[in-house]
Amino acid sequence: MSKKLSFDCIVIGGGLSGLTTSLVLSKIGLSVAIIDKTSLKMAKKNEGDQRTTAVSASGKKVFEALDVWDILKKGAEPILNIVVSEKGKNGHLNFDHQTVGTEPMGHILNNIELKNSLISSIRSQKNIQLFPFKSLNNFFPETGAVTIDLNDGSSYEAALLVAADGRNSDGRRIAKIKSTNIDYNQSSIVFTVGHEKPHRGTAYEQFTTGGPIASLPMRGNKSSVVWSEDTEVVASLMQLDDKDFAAAASYRLNDCLGKMNIIGQRKVFPLKLNYADTIIANRFAMVGDAAHGLHPIAGQGFNLGLRDIANLTEEISNARRLGLDIGSFETLRSYQAARRFDNFSLVAATDGLNRLFTDNNKIVRFIRGSGLDAINTMNPIKNLFMRLAMGEVGSLPHLLKGQLP
Repeated sequence: MSKKLSFDCIVIGGGLSGLTTSLVLSKIGLSVAIIDKTSLKMAKKNEGDQRTTAVSASGKKVFEALDVWDILKKGAEPILNIVVSEKGKNGHLNFDHQTVGTEPMGHILNNIELKNSLISSIRSQKNIQLFPFKSLNNFFPETGAVTIDLNDGSSYEAALLVAADGRNSDGRRIAKIKSTNIDYNQSSIVFTVGHEKPHRGTAYEQFTTGGPIASLPMRGNKSSVVWSEDTEVVASLMQLDDKDFAAAASYRLNDCLGKMNIIGQRKVFPLKLNYADTIIANRFAMVGDAAHGLHPIAGQGFNLGLRDIANLTEEISNARRLGLDIGSFETLRSYQAARRFDNFSLVAATDGLNRLFTDNNKIVRFIRGSGLDAINTMNPIKNLFMRLAMGEVGSLPHLLKGQLP
């Protein structure tokens, strides 16, 4: 019987979170296996995926530490301002990056370009092995190691198994970790537009009783739009042709970008909340959407995952430096403790914001409009919100400061 291939860490999931986790672990000297159901090849830009990712200021520093930002910055559009308002109300909230410094609050990146940059960097790492077209059947934690069994009958072992396999995580299911799940009965339509007026690096978010609509600035006077509505309304909107759909989106955004034209395809994604009761088990940890899938109302989902990755790799690096077991309960307990408040706070905030702004009660609507104007005059509170969104509050792990742990 042949000996199992052995690694320091096995990462389940070859999406953005899984690739980022694997690259960090490799760069601090660990051997890594990436298991994914797909080909793990670089995606073609003409595949029709128009999705983008908002990466906060601290998220940018993660990619600087991984030596991929020089490639990414060519297609990254800085977010210089954010304007928040409610449809039919005069109240608004304006976040200007210059009130907290000179750096942008974040950047908008094309998902395919981000994934391709990570895969390209991973291919240059000698201590990462890719295992495409494979899925996790089971895993068995033991003293000193965890063994995984895959769908093709192969088995591998490692000191630690990391699940970065999304909202429907096989790892979470196999670990029998319970989660809170809420169906918002909403869906998001994601699409790219060209527009008449320049965006000048401004992101706009307009709240409506059906859900928020946000435009995120992209290179070349384009914007990525995420339009959330009740699922039945989304089905009707998708029946419109591109011209009528673009006019409806522009109206929802108060025509702040002028006449719009649709670029590429529109895609629909159902909106649900899932929040795991715990993000660790015996020789097992979760990051990203496997641990917490958020409503996109604040555009913070991937950034929350990056903070997971930063804290997990910080604890792993500390354990390794001290000659301790990187998959031990003590190491993983420290990771969970570091993430508990941040994860729970953002889950609660995004869920609460969605409920607040979809409540059509007249009193609630009055409070919302007054509240936006009131906060807009409170610079210390606004600056705190900006710092939180930029991921620059509290004691930060090395990765969020642009350094490898």
